[in-house]
Order: sequence, then C-alpha cells, then structure tokens
Amino acid sequence: MAAVGTIICDGGLRGTATHIKSPSTDANQSIIITAAHILFDVKSGKPYTSCSYLPKNKRLSAISFKTISEHNFDPLNSNKIAQSESDIVFVALDRALQQPALLLSESRASGNEKLSLLGYNSSQNHLTESTDCKQYGSIQFASEKLLLHDCDARSGASGGPLLLRSDNDQPAKLIAVHGGTLLIKTLLIKTLLIDGMDEAESNSASSDGAVADPERWINQARRVDRAVLERLRRFVAYLAKGSQGQR
Repeated sequence: MAAVGTIICDGGLRGTATHIKSPSTDANQSIIITAAHILFDVKSGKPYTSCSYLPKNKRLSAISFKTISEHNFDPLNSNKIAQSESDIVFVALDRALQQPALLLSESRASGNEKLSLLGYNSSQNHLTESTDCKQYGSIQFASEKLLLHDCDARSGASGGPLLLRSDNDQPAKLIAVHGGTLLIKTLLIKTLLIDGMDEAESNSASSDGAVADPERWINQARRVDRAVLERLRRFVAYLAKGSQGQR
C-alpha cells in the first residue's frame, strides 16, 4: 500500500496510481502506472489540462506530471473491449518520489491463487485493499490482454494495481491495472465501462460483496504483458535521452 497513491486532475480526484521501478530507471526519475481513461473527461473525451500524483493520497504532497507515455487509448471508442485493452499508461513525475515502488510482472494467476486490488475507496475516502479476489474466464468478454476479476472496486479505484499474492515470503507481484467494469445491459448486449456511468448505476452494478457474473458483468484489469513491459522500456529510454539533451 505504501507504493500507491491517487491522481488529481483539474481539481478532482480521478483514480489510483502506483509508483513502479524498472532496472533502467534513473534514480532521479520517478514513474507511475495507471489507467489511461482517468486522464480524460468522461463526457467530452478531452484530456484534462493539469494532473498531479498524491503519494499515499496525501493532499499536501502533490507532484505534477512531467511526461505521459504513448498510448492507444481512445476515450470515444464504442468497442469497450478494445478500449479496455489499451487502458494503461505510464507517467513520469516532475520530481523524484520518496516512496516505495513495485515491480511489474508478467506472471499469470492460476484459478487457485489469491489476488488483491489496491485503490481509492470513495465510500471510505482513503486507499483500501480488496483481498481474496478471484479471476474469471468469459466467452462474452474474452481477451488475452484483460484479467477479469471480482475484487470490490468503488469509484476512484481505476488505475489501481491488481496484485498476485504468494503463500511464502515473496513480495506481491503487480500483474494488471484495474480499469473498470464491463457490463451487458438487459437484452441490448451493450458493453459499458462503468467509470463512464453515473455513480449510482456504477455502485449498483458492482457493489461490495456482489456475486460476479462473467457473462453479464465483471471487473476488468489490463494485464502486464510483454507489450506493456516494452512500452515501459521505450518510455524510460525516451526520458533518458531527454535528460541527456538537457545537460
């Protein structure tokens, strides 16, 4: 939990993010990972003007964004599966963090391993952990890039890390980034990203303790795969090149 924080854009809390480490990251450069959609206004589809990261959700320690990595997220894409698959982004911060960092992992959970989600909880107004979650398979929402899960997730949890817990003393692995809930409404077979709905409808669809139905509604997270790790490598290289150019 010490490696997690929240994101504020244009004066509002938009979601959760995680301070991550990479073997090639400069010691003076801090990078966070989050869901790309929280950087866009849900109604207009336009990016927010100004965003900051709050380590551990501490209001008086906001750090401005410096550089946002490339991404393919389209806030107006009507194909919500494709939209969810691109809902991940890295951000370089304006100054270095004095905060622990988590390492990304391609590890895949089996059906028996425990998952947990760290994220902002709008009901409790602070960061919380949803534990003992399970992953699901789905015909309706099939995707190699998405991890479907039943972790409790309130408004503000988007961008939070999905962790694979180990039974031994090994550290938890960050294997996916939570994006929202995929939902089929009535007989219209219409998939929606819950974060784009009003808060009342969102909470009723995925309230605490609700039983997930992977063919009707299910929480989704973008997996950490080889493509995500390669994007991080390119982003770090880009930042390093920029730093050299400034010297």
